[in-house]
Amino acid sequence: MKLRPHHLLCVQKYTGSGYDDAFTAGMDALVRRLTACPDTAVTLVEGRDDLCAACPHMAGSRCDSEEKVNRLDRGVLEACSFSAGETRSWSTLARTAREQVLEKETFIKVCGCCEWFGLCRDTRKGWIYGKED
Repeated sequence: MKLRPHHLLCVQKYTGSGYDDAFTAGMDALVRRLTACPDTAVTLVEGRDDLCAACPHMAGSRCDSEEKVNRLDRGVLEACSFSAGETRSWSTLARTAREQVLEKETFIKVCGCCEWFGLCRDTRKGWIYGKED
């Protein structure tokens, strides 16, 4: 599976809201897969990933919010000491992202510019090891 670095955060804070029905259905399926199989190999990518396929912000192969999402990706890579192209299990990547971003003041720094920040800030659950906690 390929994911943009900031999607490590989005998946963990997902509550069923999305840009539209197609995106929400795609996110639901991705969350179910990672929940059922926390050892799924995930490669961190720059640009379009498996979640982007159903996103209404995709204009061809490019995101119309590219500047913002690149900034989010850079923030996660830096905070977690990850590299684009790195592959690890979902559970390992998710745990690190949670510990280094979601559970620290880094969360505001990395995600404060995102339109979903308020919802994520107020969401206490997360999907780490294939179970809600």
